[in-house]
Amino acid sequence: MRIARRVGVGFIAALALGTATPAIAYEIGPHSYDGELRFWTEGSPDRSIMNIKDTGSDHWVKAEYYRVAHPDDKLTLWNKDGPNGPRDNDGNIGTVESSKASEIFKARGTVSRNNLPDWHTSWYTD
Repeated sequence: MRIARRVGVGFIAALALGTATPAIAYEIGPHSYDGELRFWTEGSPDRSIMNIKDTGSDHWVKAEYYRVAHPDDKLTLWNKDGPNGPRDNDGNIGTVESSKASEIFKARGTVSRNNLPDWHTSWYTD
């Protein structure tokens, strides 16, 4: 009986370890769009801060993203200051940074064009 119990406990432990998912959340990006913008996530241990850098000179740019805490709410982070705008907390010039909150699981960059359709990157999860 003891041997069967040990084998059963060992099997359950092996099954639990084999199906566990890693606790590391890899950053999204950096991704770019046609010399106009660059966006990425940062934050440790999870990707909890969104960044959008304006690398062009003609259009406003924004990052659109989703957080785990509210997965149905698309959030927007605007950068209207241009490539020579203020620095973010890491010293990146022309970059706007979100506040730290729950993990960001999907993001894309958008170039806002006045009276024309916006340009978008694909949605990224890494």
